[in-house]
Parts: sequence; structure tokens; C-alpha cells
Amino acid sequence: MVCEHVSQAVLTLPVSSTPVYKEECTQCFDDHNMAAGIDVCLSCFNGGCPGAPNNHAHQHAMKSGHHLTVNIRRVRKESDERPTKLTKLEIVEEPENDQYEFETFVRCWGCSGARVDNVPEDVQRVVHAVLHAVEASKGSEIKAWAEEVTACSHFDGLTQAPAADFSSEALHQCSMCDKRDNLWMCLSCGHVGCGRKQYDGSGGNNHAIAHFEQTGHRVSVKLGTITPEGTADAYCYTCDDNKLNPHLAQHLQVFGINVAAQQKTEKSIAELQLEYNLKFDFSMTTADGTQLQPVAGPGLTGLRNLGNSCYLASVMQCVFGIDRFRDRYFPSAADHFLTCSQLHPA
Repeated sequence: MVCEHVSQAVLTLPVSSTPVYKEECTQCFDDHNMAAGIDVCLSCFNGGCPGAPNNHAHQHAMKSGHHLTVNIRRVRKESDERPTKLTKLEIVEEPENDQYEFETFVRCWGCSGARVDNVPEDVQRVVHAVLHAVEASKGSEIKAWAEEVTACSHFDGLTQAPAADFSSEALHQCSMCDKRDNLWMCLSCGHVGCGRKQYDGSGGNNHAIAHFEQTGHRVSVKLGTITPEGTADAYCYTCDDNKLNPHLAQHLQVFGINVAAQQKTEKSIAELQLEYNLKFDFSMTTADGTQLQPVAGPGLTGLRNLGNSCYLASVMQCVFGIDRFRDRYFPSAADHFLTCSQLHPA
């Protein structure tokens, strides 16, 4: 359909600090896994459910006058492969696109929620930015989890000389293998190498660190994490740690990369750490790597985690480890459960 609201819309791209609610409705629990998906406002990036009974996306559009949204629906890909059991605490990137497909379309609530065809390029750019933005709730969690990254002197006064065979077209693939993700560019010569190999064979092929060992070029940046605000994952191999590069824009300009024109397309180290911390079963191994055997039963099983009850569960586990507490409440517990009159004791 031809929509007048599209031609009249004045939209701006979200920056790294902009909260983008693209996974769950901000007013109810509907999310992007449901059949109707989630509508993300292309003006203020609020997330709303587009279907009955609440239709919060339509309510937001009528209150704010923001007519254009992008509908996002996530669908899990069918696979015959069984998931690999986690046995070690290790940061391994599992691209979301490998597990899910995303169905999207632009909708105009000024035209009764109709689908918009022939979406202009400027609107497509905003949609692309929304799809690659960090979900608002994850953004706050990342700030809570992420360690403080500091600068180091190895980024100061850096000698830069693009290699003779350097080409901007070569930034999309490791120069030593066919890897196209988790790529690190040397800020001294522009060499592009893949990240480190993981213990199970996944990840990269160590070509970025191999370049450092061969040349002594010690600082690099992770391609795909560069934002228009001039932030990105930077690494110093001499310090062997993630570092803040206060001269990133100038360093990239040497290789013809305009920071202001970049869009983040890959997860940062902080985002990967958050995802892994949230899903990892920390009880599987002890500090020395000894495998623990799962146990269950009276005095052993704790509270079921509701998503935000882990602290309470750990406290109660400690309380139930006190002999005087158990002696006071355990003997009468069985009889109380038999005679409790509460319909829902929880």
C-alpha cells in the first residue's frame, strides 16, 4: 500500500545508549516469540503487543502519534541436532541467527495497522538498526555484569601503516581462513584475523593472536562491534585484556573507516558474558574442575528459580543448613502439610 505517513515521518537512528524494547511488550508479558510478534515504534522504540486483547502497540500509536512500527517475530529453526552439554565456563558466541529466524514487516497504525509495502531506504535503515540494537532490558543487565574496562598506554602514539594488500573489501573475512564472524582487525596494519579457538573446536582459528605473535602488533578492534558513537571492543595482546581505545575514530580513519557511518552487527564481549552467565549451571564443577554429581531430596532440593528468586533461594539454603532451624521446623513439617487449609500454600 502507499502510505502518506511513511513519506511524512522524520525518524532517527537509535544510538548505543538508546533503550530499544524489541523483545517484550512494555505493558504486559507478550513477547516476540508469540504468533503476533512485537511492534517496535520506529520513533521512540517502545515495544508493544499488536494483538488482542490488549493491543498496546495501537494504544501507544494513538497516544504518541508515532504511526510507524516494525513487527518482529522470532521463530526457532527446526534442527535434528541435540544441544551440546555444557561442561566448562567459557564464553562461546552462539549467533542468534543460527537458532532462530526473524520475520519482520513495517506497519502503519495511522492506516489502521496495515502492512507497508515499498519501504523507503531511510526507514529501512532505522529498521536495520532496531534489529541489531541491544534489547533494553539486556542493556541494563550488561551494565550490572560487565567489568570496568580501562585504557592502556599501548593505544597512545600508535604507529599505523596499512599493509600493501589492505583493502576495505577484505574486512568481511579472515585473511587466513573462511571465517566471517568474530573478526579482529589489527590497528597497526589492518590485518583481519578470526578470534580464538574454543576447547570444543568452535569459535575462530586463532589467526588474530597468531598475527600478534608473528608481528608484535599488539592492539586490535573487533569488527562488527563498532558504533557511530566511537565505541567498540578493543583488545591489547600485551596486556592480554579488553581495553578502552580513546583514539578509536582516529585509528580507524587511517584505514578509511568512518566511525559515524558504522552500525553494530555483532555482540560485544560484555553481551556474551551476560548471556553465558545467565544460562550457565555453576554447580556442575568445583574450582579444581571436579565434576559434581546432582543430588535431590529432603534437605537437598532448594526453591525453584522464578527468574529473580535466586538470592532468596540461596539464603533459604543457608538457613536450612542450620541445625537449630531444622530441629525446630522439620519434625512438624509433614503434619502441617497434611492439615494446611490454604488452597495455594505457595
